[in-house]
Amino acid sequence: MTTRANRIGEIERIIGRRKLIWFGTRGEDAAPLLSIRQFAECFSLIAPLGSIGVREICLEKVRGERVDLDNYTPDLDTSPEADELHLGLYTAVGEPSVVAVYRPTAFFTSVYFPRADTVQYLGLFHERQVAFEHKPWLETELQRVGVKVLPWQYYGDDDRQRLSERLSRGPQVIRTSRSDGGIGLRVVRDEAELHALWPAHRDRFVAATDYLSPSIPLNVNGVVFGDGSVSLHGPSLQLIGIAGFTSLPLGYCGNDFAAVKDLDPEFVAQLESIALGAGQWLARHGYLGAFGVDALVSGGEVFLTEVNPRFQGSSSVAAEIDRRMDRPDMFLENIAAFLGLEAPRRRPLVELVASQAPLAHVVPHNLLAGPVEMAEPTAFGQRAATWQLIPANGIAVLPDAILARAVYEHSITNDGFHLNGDLAAEILAQCSEAYIMTSAIRGGD
Repeated sequence: MTTRANRIGEIERIIGRRKLIWFGTRGEDAAPLLSIRQFAECFSLIAPLGSIGVREICLEKVRGERVDLDNYTPDLDTSPEADELHLGLYTAVGEPSVVAVYRPTAFFTSVYFPRADTVQYLGLFHERQVAFEHKPWLETELQRVGVKVLPWQYYGDDDRQRLSERLSRGPQVIRTSRSDGGIGLRVVRDEAELHALWPAHRDRFVAATDYLSPSIPLNVNGVVFGDGSVSLHGPSLQLIGIAGFTSLPLGYCGNDFAAVKDLDPEFVAQLESIALGAGQWLARHGYLGAFGVDALVSGGEVFLTEVNPRFQGSSSVAAEIDRRMDRPDMFLENIAAFLGLEAPRRRPLVELVASQAPLAHVVPHNLLAGPVEMAEPTAFGQRAATWQLIPANGIAVLPDAILARAVYEHSITNDGFHLNGDLAAEILAQCSEAYIMTSAIRGGD
């Protein structure tokens, strides 16, 4: 059995005298890499890691604002602040190094190839990875190999009348071909909403499926290895579309790794089958490294709803769960996969569910019309949760950007769409106490 210490030792021996660099979205997500002695530099978009001994550049600190990750990509950012992040990364890989990333980007590709003589990139070429983000292609192919996928049907932009006929069956979910965190998803209940909520996109067609209710949203993390093996990590109930926490009807709000223990073991087994089927298909088509699967329990069955060819918002908490089980987490296994190491012995998902620590986390977003800034950080220090991703004073949190992350040592939901008891009101009250509108701070400028 591959222990955590053994995996870290293998990685450290291969990296040798080179330094390890992380380039990701949230700097704090890189915390699992602190166990690797060569981890030296961290580059991120928001929420700096803040670890002594790790050199760091975070776009949030450079520009003084926190962006909405679902609507931001460094690939399209031509600002001086993005240039500073790019230069820092370019300079860092000028020395012997290995780089792991949250997801491949053209931003990093432009750094890697001019420095290919000094850096080993532990990731996919971004043009290869982006193919796996095309949901209609991926889901159609998965269906052909027997993976149980939500039954999407596709309609051209000129087929709205034909699509509207589906509304007689009940509310419909319509989706663009690429989406993150609930972006690109709409729930429509009548023809007026169908026209009003038609998403902006370039593909000239959308996907549609029945809105299934009641249902339970699930998530699991995974890593694909070069021989086609798949390791699974952190199964959970996913938190979706909770009022007050996201402006998106199916927006991502967190995960409950404790509530999944109450799930019927048969559903856990179906989730495992779906995740392994997806991971093995990814491997056959040239994918390597971290990925995630979203699924939905409905009518006694589990359906795949989405494959995320990257790390996920749940990955860092899942890594903490693995650490407590003395198990290599997916950050370590992602590096191991790209270094050519063997996959660990896979444990049945039902065993992981029974063994994992009862953690859960909630991610509230700024739903106000303008930016907010921290006014009272002690609001997060007096309650039961462990708060993470808290911005420093003076950082403007833009609309729909992450306010913070609250981590609990117990279950917080029964269905994924609501929080238990008064927890939602308590979290929102803490956020209201902690933040005020930027205009109030800066006199309206």
